[in-house]
Amino acid sequence: MGNTVLLATLASKPQLVTLALDCLAAEGRRPDRVILITTHCKRPPTRAALRLLEEDFARAYPALSWEVLELGQEGQPLQDVTAPPEIETAFRVLYATIRQAKLDGYMVHLLISGGRRTLTVFGMAVAQMLFDDEDRLWHLASHPDLEASGALHAGPGEWVRLIPIPVIPWGRLSPVFDALREVTDPFEAAKRLAELRLREQWDAARIFLLTKVSAAEREVLDLLGRDGLNQAEIAERLSLSPRTVESHLRSAYRKAAEHWQVEDVNQAQLVRLLAPFYHWSGGIQGKNG
Repeated sequence: MGNTVLLATLASKPQLVTLALDCLAAEGRRPDRVILITTHCKRPPTRAALRLLEEDFARAYPALSWEVLELGQEGQPLQDVTAPPEIETAFRVLYATIRQAKLDGYMVHLLISGGRRTLTVFGMAVAQMLFDDEDRLWHLASHPDLEASGALHAGPGEWVRLIPIPVIPWGRLSPVFDALREVTDPFEAAKRLAELRLREQWDAARIFLLTKVSAAEREVLDLLGRDGLNQAEIAERLSLSPRTVESHLRSAYRKAAEHWQVEDVNQAQLVRLLAPFYHWSGGIQGKNG
């Protein structure tokens, strides 16, 4: 296992960090490094939390390398993460930190149980952009008595669980993942991600229309998806019986379910699946005919 880093959002509950470390250590995944993400280190609750963590790390995890990432802009710490400029700054810093960890070869554990809810949301967004198969996004749950006590470690009969939050990773071999790793701005990354996903959808629809359906079925699908005709109008346009049009569509539904690997596909679903292709290319007839 390579180097691992735990990034944890922190406000006033140091317990969340130490319990997460205990869980990871118990699973044989203790991180080499911890980055605590907070808004204002000098705020009394945050300062007290950091002091407790410093003392506990020295005692329980003496070899651990840890640092505090204070969210700020132009040398000034953020007072909160509620106003638009604060939100934008927090998103950029969180993205940059995780991106750099990935570029440095770290496996990332991101704990989003502490701090402002805005940071939780942004943590999920950044994980979706940058995580690969090895990285993990976590929420922490603990025994009610343990949570109420604020104790940094669980006692007898007290349970703690790290709950994995599902992320759909691109994977290390994905060109999508590699492309996003080169983008330094999270808002540009979000835009690029949307474009890449649209391209994937376009490619899937294009391959389906070019290789999976017959020429007759393709004609029907062009009129359905590109021109928005109903079955009766398609039958009239192509001089076919309504039953023939229905047969072509049933065959297309079956092939679409196989192509997109879903249980079944109906007319409305197929129109949605083909929409990116027809939107950007006008369909096969519109492009080539």
